[in-house]
Parts: sequence; C-alpha cells; structure tokens
Amino acid sequence: MLLTDIAVEHTLTPVKGGPRVTLVLHPFTNTQRDSLGKFEIVRGIGEPGGKEVRRSTFVSFQQLAELYAKGVLDEFGFSVRMCPADGKYPTTNPLKKVLPTNIRPGSQFNLAVQGVDVSKPASRELRTALLRTNVKL
Repeated sequence: MLLTDIAVEHTLTPVKGGPRVTLVLHPFTNTQRDSLGKFEIVRGIGEPGGKEVRRSTFVSFQQLAELYAKGVLDEFGFSVRMCPADGKYPTTNPLKKVLPTNIRPGSQFNLAVQGVDVSKPASRELRTALLRTNVKL
C-alpha cells in the first residue's frame, strides 16, 4: 500500500548519462512476514570506531503519525523508505526525510497527526520498535 498523503520529489540521475528523471515518491508498506503492512523508518548511527551504520525498524500508520506529531522523526534524523507510484525503481528504494510541506493538507495522514495526543507517552510496542535504532522515548 502506498501512502499517497505524503509525496516527495526525487530526481533520478542515470549512471551512464542521459536525461534526469523527476519522480514523486511515497512511503509504502512492507509485504514481508513480521513487517507486513508497516512502514520502514531508517536512522544513521555512529558506531565505535567512527563507522556510520543504518538501523531500521517498521512502524504502523498510526505509529508513523505519532512519531511525526511528536517531532521524533526530525529530532533523531529518521528517513522513511519510499517508492514511486508505479512501484518501479532501478535500485534499492530511496530514503527521504518527511517535511511538513510533503504532507497533503486535510489528508487522512494529516488528520491522524493532528489527532495525536503528544502529552501521552509512546506505546510499549512503539518504544520497543525504536530501541532497534538506539532511540529511547
């Protein structure tokens, strides 16, 4: 499932030259076992020895809205895995930051973000998912 409420432009530059192509990307849900129907969020983490590694976890629609409403995506530098509407991308689907301008006003996702009570703590399931990325709420 594509979350078309969020749209981010992405310019694809062919490796062997040729014209640049601008695509509109959307977050998509995974189709694999445990992460079925969830969105992948990714964060770069500095490991001992100065090595940068990426850690990812999968969150539901409501959890993604909660993370966005609480500013967690921005605060900890999370990106969301996205793909074009036709689902065809020549390499690994890219990661993109979600900015307020990328969310369609009045959309289901926008309403879900507005409906989040930011004063309540995150659910245990969400906190557990974020531990994979070294984030503690």
